[in-house]
Amino acid sequence: MAGKDKERQERGFLKYVKDAVKKNKNSPITILAGRTKLTNVIDAKKYSSSTYDKEPYTDVEVRTKNKKGINLSLKGDSAPSLAGGGLKGLEAIVPGIANKFMKAAHKKLIKIGLQAGDKVPDVYGKISNTHKEKIVIGTSAMGGPIDYMYIGPMDVKGNFDDKTKTLTLNGTLTDSKTYAKTHDLYFRLRARREDQTFDPDSEKGGVPKIYGKSPSRGDSAGRIVITDSVPKNAVIVDIT
Repeated sequence: MAGKDKERQERGFLKYVKDAVKKNKNSPITILAGRTKLTNVIDAKKYSSSTYDKEPYTDVEVRTKNKKGINLSLKGDSAPSLAGGGLKGLEAIVPGIANKFMKAAHKKLIKIGLQAGDKVPDVYGKISNTHKEKIVIGTSAMGGPIDYMYIGPMDVKGNFDDKTKTLTLNGTLTDSKTYAKTHDLYFRLRARREDQTFDPDSEKGGVPKIYGKSPSRGDSAGRIVITDSVPKNAVIVDIT
């Protein structure tokens, strides 16, 4: 469902931008979301490139009259996952940090008494101020860097003003550096499949994998994303 919601948000964003440009006789428009304006916009397209064979950081690329591309990461209002470049991508940005998180998570799960075959709770690790900006923005190899975060409802709504040539959307645009500075951010390790369970002995290159193979799909690894929200009673590890 999360994937379908995300695609719906992206489709809605793209549709409103393209329709507004068309209404303006294919001339540049302004996008307004919250207090942020993107000017001289002539098009928007879905972004689909990442060296690491993972979902890219950028969801939508907004094109402007001067041919500059503006990379946006689109997220929902509630506890958005901000990035999903996987272990390789995170290691490329801050060498050693993803492995450190996985080792700390494994140690914590053993400490709380998790046994082989048990369901694995999501594990969180707070990201230090030193690394937040790098991780949120990402790199070109990961399908970034991100220029702005667009946070809003999955059902994108917009209104185009013919006089001001402005498309007002029902989300908020925040430049990525500001977002990183003003939010606490956490790694979140979660299973890819519901039937993945704890395997305390699985590892790759000396780094714990934590999850065993999914009987239904064969997945044998978890997924690391970035979030700005941690639920009550969450399993949290120290990676500072």
